[in-house]
Amino acid sequence: MRVTAQIKDAIIVFRLDKSTNGKITSGKEKILQVYSFSKSQLEYASKKYSNGEKMIPKEFFDLADAVCFDCPFRGYLKCYTHKYEQYAGFCSMFKSLVKEFKEKEIPSLEDVWSKVMKMSMDRYIRFGTYGEPSLIPIDMVSNMIGLSKSHTGYTHQWARKPEYHKYFMASTHSDGQSDMAKKLGYRSFIVTDKETKNAISCPASKEMGYKSTCEKCGLCSGMRKGKTDIKILDHA
Repeated sequence: MRVTAQIKDAIIVFRLDKSTNGKITSGKEKILQVYSFSKSQLEYASKKYSNGEKMIPKEFFDLADAVCFDCPFRGYLKCYTHKYEQYAGFCSMFKSLVKEFKEKEIPSLEDVWSKVMKMSMDRYIRFGTYGEPSLIPIDMVSNMIGLSKSHTGYTHQWARKPEYHKYFMASTHSDGQSDMAKKLGYRSFIVTDKETKNAISCPASKEMGYKSTCEKCGLCSGMRKGKTDIKILDHA
């Protein structure tokens, strides 16, 4: 099941389905994944497919600034979501989106509110599967989490949006950044290639032998569970 909405220049996709990503989930139950694409990405896909052409990965990801903002990994091949495997999955999704909204407008978040709440009920929610999750209004985030079984979420906009600290982890890249985020109420998910203080390694990471899944662990849920920062080796 998929629900799509538009807020300003962002296209928000809520997809309830099973996942084959063993790092994220066991795959036994459906999970709710939340994507934030840019309107420019959808327009690009529409133009390419209308002309019978294939999207070009770098061109597609270079249009993500409206949903990636100043994330240092937003460039092609830098972020784990900006690689060919993820792009191949997005191609299928965008073909479907282009077809669905070829002759009708994308609804607003208010129009899909009740559907999204039903999708959230007793589910694991993965905010920020792609793009910046703080684009979703905080009251909607709060209600979704209140209905969920568990959730994870990360934001690079922690300095600009401290109010999301209850729900998301601050995506940081050094002890200095994590200290700054802490002053704003955030716990941090630190992506680093160096040793860090006061942080535990992600149990679902390669370096920890994939001891758990994100769904089962749930540590990256803002203030919902745990008090310590989490670290993972640089995925670039």
